[in-house]
Amino acid sequence: MIEVRSVVKRYGSKVAVDGLSFVAEPGQVTGFLGPNGAGKSTTMRMIVGLDRPTSGSVLVNGRRYAEHHAPLHEIGALLEAKAVHPGRTAVSHLLGLARTHGIPRRRVDEVIELAGLTKVANQRVGAFSLGMGQRLGIAAGCAICSPGWRRRAVPSCCPRI
Repeated sequence: MIEVRSVVKRYGSKVAVDGLSFVAEPGQVTGFLGPNGAGKSTTMRMIVGLDRPTSGSVLVNGRRYAEHHAPLHEIGALLEAKAVHPGRTAVSHLLGLARTHGIPRRRVDEVIELAGLTKVANQRVGAFSLGMGQRLGIAAGCAICSPGWRRRAVPSCCPRI
């Protein structure tokens, strides 16, 4: 579960997020909609521990993201579809994530198929369209949902296989 409570984020005199509160329940895929500058990316950055709120709290399964022993086992997030080294292949990118988080190779193969990346898995991501880059980001977020893990929230895009 993701709990955002009365979060404010300021950058100097600029208020990026002002008093935001919500709960994202387990088993749901959650997205943010809003115009440019509404604080969507800032909120996501606070959820995954890349930024700290000026005030308020953000908890993932009852703790700050950075306090989890293996935070990628708790939540998957797509912050930027093109945030992958352009010279890496889709499969090498996902294998890098998998190996550093104890995720088996078979799960990488499963999410490649689930995301519709099978035909391009061995191509360099620098040549991917925006849509294919987004598919890779979704696959990376779903890769953490490997069967048998002790998880409290499994996004619905990531079936237990």
